[in-house]
Amino acid sequence: MQQKRVWGKTRCLCVHLCVIVNAYAKDLTRVQLPTPALYLSVDTVASYPRPMPYRCLERPLPGLPRQRPKSGPSLLGEEPGFPRPTSRRGTPRMLPLTVVQTSMSRSRVALLGLGLLLMLLLYVGLPGPPEQTSWLWGDPNVTILAGLTPGNSPIFYREVLPLHRAHRVEVVLLHGKAFNSHTWEQLGTLQLLAQRGYRAVALDLPGFGNSAPSKEASTETGRAELLERVLRDLEVQNAVLVSPSLSGRYALPFLMQGRHQLHGFVPIAPASTQNYTQEQFWAVKTPTLILYGEQDRILAPESLRQLRHLPNHSVVKLRDAGHACYLHKPQDFHLLGRVGNHSLCPQLTTSSAMASKGPEGEHPSVTLFRQYLRIRTVHPEPDYGAVVAFLEERAHQLGLGCQKVEVAPGRVVTVLTWPGTNPRLSSLLLNSHTDVVPVFKEHWSHDPFEAFKDAEGYIYARGAQDMKCVSIQYLEAVRRLKVEGHHFPRTIHMTFVPDEEIGGHGGMELFVQRPEFQALRAGFALDEGLANPTDAFTVYYSERSIWWVRVTSTGKPGHASLFTEDTAAEKLHKVVSSILAFREKERQRLQSNPHLKLGAVTTVNLTKLEGGVAINVVPATLSASFDIRLAPDVDLKAFEEQLQSWCQAAGEGVTFEFVQKFTEPRVTSTDDSDPWWAAFSGVFKDMNLTLEPEIFPAATDSRYLRKVGVPALGFSPMNCTPRLLHDHDERLHEAVFLCGVDIYTRLLPALASVPALPSDS
Repeated sequence: MQQKRVWGKTRCLCVHLCVIVNAYAKDLTRVQLPTPALYLSVDTVASYPRPMPYRCLERPLPGLPRQRPKSGPSLLGEEPGFPRPTSRRGTPRMLPLTVVQTSMSRSRVALLGLGLLLMLLLYVGLPGPPEQTSWLWGDPNVTILAGLTPGNSPIFYREVLPLHRAHRVEVVLLHGKAFNSHTWEQLGTLQLLAQRGYRAVALDLPGFGNSAPSKEASTETGRAELLERVLRDLEVQNAVLVSPSLSGRYALPFLMQGRHQLHGFVPIAPASTQNYTQEQFWAVKTPTLILYGEQDRILAPESLRQLRHLPNHSVVKLRDAGHACYLHKPQDFHLLGRVGNHSLCPQLTTSSAMASKGPEGEHPSVTLFRQYLRIRTVHPEPDYGAVVAFLEERAHQLGLGCQKVEVAPGRVVTVLTWPGTNPRLSSLLLNSHTDVVPVFKEHWSHDPFEAFKDAEGYIYARGAQDMKCVSIQYLEAVRRLKVEGHHFPRTIHMTFVPDEEIGGHGGMELFVQRPEFQALRAGFALDEGLANPTDAFTVYYSERSIWWVRVTSTGKPGHASLFTEDTAAEKLHKVVSSILAFREKERQRLQSNPHLKLGAVTTVNLTKLEGGVAINVVPATLSASFDIRLAPDVDLKAFEEQLQSWCQAAGEGVTFEFVQKFTEPRVTSTDDSDPWWAAFSGVFKDMNLTLEPEIFPAATDSRYLRKVGVPALGFSPMNCTPRLLHDHDERLHEAVFLCGVDIYTRLLPALASVPALPSDS
């Protein structure tokens, strides 16, 4: 270690001599350097591998005016956050400073020049920390410029220009509380960006490094305007903005203003995220790469929770790194975004929302989604033929097998197949339905079958949430995986079924009984879920039993002018009152327990009243129909007996019948020991996404799959989205849709690679 210290000091001295002799050996009296001229001496060993402490020597050369900030940290002082170097005994150790005498004779310069050659040989031959020197060997011609922006409250900056003239986007680097622009030079980030063809600018924020404090930075608006002014003065356009920690106080208000177009945003556990609402984050269209350290337990979780509301975002976690993760893991930080040799370029490292655009600047996946939404598969006359043709075309484009199974006249189940490498394993089934519910056009802001996209990116259409989005997300995830050359052990089947919205009786209920379904050998299935207005994703592992019950009451008819006894209406009223009292009890139970979800209680709704022949005639028969959704823990036999008891208590002539009765709900395992659940939930853990398992409050085709022994999960990747299925102005944001494609791109490999199970045989 002592030997390393000696070499480190010698190398440091060599740097000084190289700079000084290079200037004076050419008899220079004026040197064109940014003002003020800085000579930096860096002890490359004393604190390795932490950021290196240094001192600045402010000694303008002859003819160069002396300038320094009016206030703020002295250029001769220590940089904020960098510990003053000490000796082994704890006494301050001054770094070498060199003063050049301008009266130096030419002979002495010549002699010193000979010494320079020796120093250069020593410099090259002596070892140094690889992360501090490797960039020099990669390209020794990187020049770091420095200067102050013009006008009041000048901001100090360091800048590198692209070496190879392959000018890509520009990168602006801010810093945290304990650092400044020099941090990015010490890490080699500036040099690396220059080598990769970027112009990069690192700023000293007001009151840090060589920038004086500024009153402008005391308000949120002032900080945003200051950053905007600096970028304008430096002629920075279409940049990627990297913002660690404290710099979030500048970057976030600047981002929210939206006046300066950014190519990308890289927040690294930034401060001040709590100052903005979900709606404000949603309005930001800038592609974002959220970066944080795995061991950051304070600021990272809070900022991550807020930043997830950004529509075009992806998340990267640096393992074994703390709050300043780019310092703890500089190599990992520099490797981010190396797709196509583009460092720190969010559109190449994040979600498909940032991939290349299709016609008119729209993402091709969004274009396909809107095309599918325009197919009118609305009841009572769905155009299933157009859907089958659409899917056949997709199968041809993707190189997938296509099978059409007509389960009833005019009711075709389309199956697209991507064969796996091990046919002995059971398959993964991705199910979606193609039909949608009717609309009331007069209540829509836009044509429900036009797939209109507004300026904010919301797509209005019937089926946008339920569930044509999932159908296209399946297809686009498969497309991406095939393009990347992936192959998986298990076969993937995508089934597109009709008539789910009217009970599935002409679709999945018939399909699971056919030999074509048995031939699929489905071992696990995904089906539809619901949107979640929070930042979590909901997955459904079971459903409530659906009972459609019609209660019929008979009584004495008569003229409406009389007090007729024992009427059908009186007896029906008693039954309805009993059922609605039970309904209120369940509603109160749900509201009083914050841990209960809707799927965990029984809901009852009176949906239809029928009877009567004329207004002035007391009817002999009346009926009331109820939609009852029973929680999985309800004793179905006991509840049926309760219905019978309510009818008997109302009087003679009161009966009930089942219009539909689906019993024995099956539950898909969510135990961590279950291989399917472990694979599914593991993806969300890896992506740092919150997953909330629940019981589906309504009914889907999953019930038919579970009934024949296929475990199924209901999942539609729509977080931060209000539930608008079956509602007027049903819509989905394009960024949420594209995020779903990303999630399925991670889910399918995990599920299709589940190892062989006993059930496979």
